[in-house]
Amino acid sequence: MFGVRSLAAAISLLLAVGVALPAQAADNAKARGDWRMVPQSKDVDGDGFIDGDGGVPAKRPLGAVPSAKFEGAGNQIAQPAERLINGVQSWYLNPRGYSVTLDACKSSGNEYQWRIYRGKEQIERVRWRTLTKKTCKRNILLQEGSYRFKLEVRSGASDVDFQWMNADVIDYLFVILGDSYASGDGNPRNIDAWLRDPNGDFDPYYDDIACKRSVHAGPVQAALALENSSKKSSVTVIDVSCSGATILTGVLGPLPFAGQETSQIEQVQAIIGNRPIDIVALSAGGNDIGFTSVLSTCALSFNCPVASASTLPLSRFDSVNEGVQTLTGRLPAKYAQLAGCLGGASCTLTSGAQVAPLTMADGARVLPMTYPDITRSAVGEPCRYLTLSPSDFAWARDTILALQAPNPYRFSPSFGSARNLSTANGTLNGQILATAALGWEPVAGIWGASGESTTGHGVCAGDKSWVFGITTLSGPFASAAFHPNPAGQRSIGRQIARTLGLR
Repeated sequence: MFGVRSLAAAISLLLAVGVALPAQAADNAKARGDWRMVPQSKDVDGDGFIDGDGGVPAKRPLGAVPSAKFEGAGNQIAQPAERLINGVQSWYLNPRGYSVTLDACKSSGNEYQWRIYRGKEQIERVRWRTLTKKTCKRNILLQEGSYRFKLEVRSGASDVDFQWMNADVIDYLFVILGDSYASGDGNPRNIDAWLRDPNGDFDPYYDDIACKRSVHAGPVQAALALENSSKKSSVTVIDVSCSGATILTGVLGPLPFAGQETSQIEQVQAIIGNRPIDIVALSAGGNDIGFTSVLSTCALSFNCPVASASTLPLSRFDSVNEGVQTLTGRLPAKYAQLAGCLGGASCTLTSGAQVAPLTMADGARVLPMTYPDITRSAVGEPCRYLTLSPSDFAWARDTILALQAPNPYRFSPSFGSARNLSTANGTLNGQILATAALGWEPVAGIWGASGESTTGHGVCAGDKSWVFGITTLSGPFASAAFHPNPAGQRSIGRQIARTLGLR
């Protein structure tokens, strides 16, 4: 046998003449994987607004007068400024699951594969393929739930490395219900064109023109913020809100003038079936108490709180204040009826028909939106705007929008003696705040950011205003008056996002 010195000498000789020795292969395979959800709310151009697959004007989509011809609808490609699918949906709900990207790009080796486990069972295998920068990502469809992913990377026949990772596939189903403050009336996709030239020709480009529905609305902005908050979850938006809706006519019943032949509850059910809803953003109550009737009467009458209303629903009452108070007192029963349709024991529509309640996920959140303060100047004083006096605006703020109202309310008219007005049924925003008793989470910050701030953001606040004044006297953009402008919708979106725990 060779001694140690003899063996060492033999090895040196072999190396000197270039003879290869058997050796362990170099450890070149390294598995370094990651995964992410493919967004269900897509912002393809990074402008802060969701792009769908419902078609986009062929020319000038964001111009003052976009092309009437639309293109790209249903091609499975989100384009910049493209409408929601059917004006309602951010992206498709695939019965096979949600798209998940498996990423092996930081690995090193020649080939890789993925194995997908649910519990101890392997449910899918993404078979070996060459590992390059162009091929290192794979998309698969998975249902919501908990998984274990195993990435295997090899370099040669025997050099294999692997990595395990846990994955919770989550898609938040985000439903938007209610009226124009939820739909984004006044904020079409091409609103910047109008802001640049308010006196020029303008054809508003909404995701749904009849409902004045737009992704610029605060609730949709909050949904996109939730989408962008994590790569490990996605957000599917279903937005059926509609300008002019009340709880009974719109949310729980048809809204014929907007072409809505079924209730918003039924529309959502038709789209999602029994999929559980995670978040509901809701704006409802303003039209129920006669928002437009208040505005039209105050525009035509002095001392409008004690005047007879000029339009329904307040024209049924002796005065505007009496009508507002009576209708405000009916809100709790309406909210309770709506709560039955959001995962309750039963859902009764306005017609009296019983339908299946919408399925709500465990821990689902219903976020009723308070209404912002549109009544104060930049220095916090009551507005004077057109024929509306400071006393009119002060009454609206203190008896409709504030969270609490003094009872009686001392109304000081522009002329004549002061009068005590009953506010026994509270305020609109106070009733919204009281929905916490239903297990809902009122977004009080929408009122707080505008109504309790030192700076006012009302219709007369100039460049501090968060609300439109009169935009035009006729046409599809006239309804924007006294609705949140882009700054107002951004504020609404921020407050909803904060309620969801985002910053």
